[in-house]
Amino acid sequence: MEMQMDWSYVGAVVISGLVIVFVALILLILAVWIMGKIFTAIGSKKSGSGEKKAESAPAPQIKKEPAPILNSAEEDDTEVIAVIAAAVAAMSEELGQPLKIRSIRRAGSSSRSSAWARAAQSESTRAF
Repeated sequence: MEMQMDWSYVGAVVISGLVIVFVALILLILAVWIMGKIFTAIGSKKSGSGEKKAESAPAPQIKKEPAPILNSAEEDDTEVIAVIAAAVAAMSEELGQPLKIRSIRRAGSSSRSSAWARAAQSESTRAF
């Protein structure tokens, strides 16, 4: 026994489904937009007080010394150290408090890590 549906009923179901989906999407967009505005306002309040501190603090003095002649391996290390120092200086300005680099050491493959840890690291960083 075959049941026939009225096309007006099918059209009403399709249209009401589309309307419900799009209304829900619009509500989600509004909710995300409002949360973004709230978090931006909270972030600007926190960074506003940090900016006042940063503006009143004097800029650090950088002493320029002649660079010693280094081999290529040491030059690569100095470039990495310079990049790390620049990142720390940028974070120092952003936070409004002085940050210092106490030590920098190369992170090589240490014998302290087990074979299981190295296997897990290679498994999780391997290309797809």
